[in-house]
Amino acid sequence: MSIEEKYDEIRQLIIIGKEKGYLLYEEVNDALPTDFTSAEDLEDLFGVIGNAGIEIVDSEDQYREEKLLDRTVKGKDTATTEVTPPALDKTNDPVRMYLREMGTVPLLNREGEVEIAKRIERGKLSALKAISRVPAVSKVIIQLGEQLQTGERTIRGLVTFNDDELTDSRIADRTRHVGRQIDAIQNKRIEINKTNIKLTTVSKRDRRRYRRAWWRAGRTQIELSQLIRKVEFIDPVKRNLINVIKKSVQRVQHIQQEIEFLNRQVKNETRRSQLKDEERKNLMKRLREQRRELLARVGDLETTPEKLNHTLSVVMRGELESADAKQELVEANLRLVVSIAKKY
Repeated sequence: MSIEEKYDEIRQLIIIGKEKGYLLYEEVNDALPTDFTSAEDLEDLFGVIGNAGIEIVDSEDQYREEKLLDRTVKGKDTATTEVTPPALDKTNDPVRMYLREMGTVPLLNREGEVEIAKRIERGKLSALKAISRVPAVSKVIIQLGEQLQTGERTIRGLVTFNDDELTDSRIADRTRHVGRQIDAIQNKRIEINKTNIKLTTVSKRDRRRYRRAWWRAGRTQIELSQLIRKVEFIDPVKRNLINVIKKSVQRVQHIQQEIEFLNRQVKNETRRSQLKDEERKNLMKRLREQRRELLARVGDLETTPEKLNHTLSVVMRGELESADAKQELVEANLRLVVSIAKKY
C-alpha cells in the first residue's frame, strides 16, 4: 500500500500541491501524520511529491521568482494551416510511400511546439530529480570538482555555456562559479552526515525532539538534491551520472543472485548430501564472502538496493517521456520539410 493510500493527510497534500504546483515546507510538516516517524517514511514522501512534479519551497515568493525566470514569452502566433494536397497515386515507390506517410503527421503550431518542449524538459527534470537524490551521485560530482581543480577536466567538458562568444574571462568566471556550486554540494553532504548522526542519538520516545531531528535530516536531503540540479551539466555528464546508478544496481543484483544460488545449494538436502566436506566448506566460505561484499556495496551506496531500483525506474520513465517527445518533434519537422518540398 502506498503512503497516499495509507494516509488521507498525504493524499490531500498531494492534491493541493498539484493544484498550486508547489508546497511550502511548513505545509508538509503540518500535514505529517502522527505515526510518521521513520526516515524511510520521509524519504518516500519526498519521492512521491517529487514524482508528482511538485516543488517544495520555503515561501510562495521563492516559487514565483523561480517560475518568473523560466517563464516562456507567449507569442500571438496563429495556428499553421495547410491546404490538403491532392491524393498521391497508390504505388510501391519508396519516396512516394514516405511522402504519403509523412502527410499523415500534422504540422505543428505554436502551442504544439511549446507542449512538446515542456514534455522534453519534464522528462529530463524527472530523471535529474531522481538521480540527484542518490548519495553515490553527489560523491561522483565532488570527484568531478576535484578533477576540475587539478586540470584533469575542463569546464567546457563539464557544464553548458549559453554565451555565443566565449572569452578567457568568461571561462574563468564560469569555472569559479561551478567550483563554488560543487563546494556547496560537498558542504551539504557534511551537514547531512551530521544530521543523520544526530538523528541516531535522539530517542524515539522523545517524539518532539525526534520529529524535529528527523524533519531536519529529510530537509537537508532535499536541499542537496536542489543544489545538484542547479549545476548545468552537459548531457554526457548527466548520462554518466545515470550510468553510475545503473552499474550499481546491476552489481548489487548480480551479488544478490549469487547469494540466492548459493543458499539454494546449501539448503537443498539432495545436493548437500552429495557434497564432500571440503566442497561444503568452500561453498559456505563463498556465501559469507558474497554477503560481506553485498553489505559493503550497500554501505558505499548509502541506500538500499530497493530504493536504487525505484530510482532507476523513475529515471527510465523520464528518459522515455523525453525521447518520445523528441521523436514527435523530429517527425513534425520532417513533415514541414515535406510540405515545403511539395509546394516548390
